[in-house]
Amino acid sequence: MRKEVKASIMLFATAIIWGLAFVAQAAGMEHLGPLSFTAARCFVAVVFLYLTYKFFMIKSKAYREEKFDMKRTLVGGTICGLVFTIAINLQQVSLIYTTAAKASFLTALYIVFIPLIGLLFGRRPSIKVILCIFLAMVGTYLLSIKGGFNINKGDLVVILSALIFAIHILLMTKYSRDTNAVLLSLVQFAVCGIISLVGALVLEDISMDGILKSYVTILYVGILSSGVGFTIQLMALKDLDPVVASMICSLESVFGALFGWMILSQEMTEREIFGAIIIFVATLLAQVPIEAYLEKKLKRKLKRG
Repeated sequence: MRKEVKASIMLFATAIIWGLAFVAQAAGMEHLGPLSFTAARCFVAVVFLYLTYKFFMIKSKAYREEKFDMKRTLVGGTICGLVFTIAINLQQVSLIYTTAAKASFLTALYIVFIPLIGLLFGRRPSIKVILCIFLAMVGTYLLSIKGGFNINKGDLVVILSALIFAIHILLMTKYSRDTNAVLLSLVQFAVCGIISLVGALVLEDISMDGILKSYVTILYVGILSSGVGFTIQLMALKDLDPVVASMICSLESVFGALFGWMILSQEMTEREIFGAIIIFVATLLAQVPIEAYLEKKLKRKLKRG
């Protein structure tokens, strides 16, 4: 199996995990403040990732012999952790003012922000990618905007978090090479957990009773969404273009809507379903090597001519 295909499948699974995570994040704040919930999920992720690292070190000789730059891993984890802290807490706060389904849709805007940020550094996306971005944005609009283009406070906070998530993905792409994915994720969540805990101690009332009442959502988001999801994303970014990777991850908005309907009884209209289909098509199109096919076809014609 090609590395790109394997990485795409990994990110597709991550999108499913993250789609359900929006429901868990919203449910978790019934008893906890946003900073408290973020701190709790991060510390669960740290414990899970530490145990995962120790397990691989004991069971896998290839893992023990893997060569990576420890300094780069620590630096990358710290930088990614600082940016992730801002992004995830903005997203968590937004869930106070907007629905889980809409938050998942608007978070998908990072698929637009990534190539736009790339333009600042002279990176021009291909025509295919531009088309996919346009289709994904049309799909996102149909999914999230009803009636006039009204954006409340929660929506604006989600959009800002999407911008920070775009920066986070680009940083993870940069530090995905010559580093250990599990350790980098561990450092990232440790940084986020410590900063969020300090913020929670200052701004919120942390209740052990609230934590115990939210333990199911904390464990899900901490282990699967944080520990598994972000580590898989980091591993996949070694073999995929960040723009294409973001297109696949944006499917979390579709799964967020699906799980919102299944668990929170947030039904999807025909318009929303159509938007979800458009996003799915755009994501599949991003994976089709159209440029390579056209290039081969052109070369064959030139040889014949």
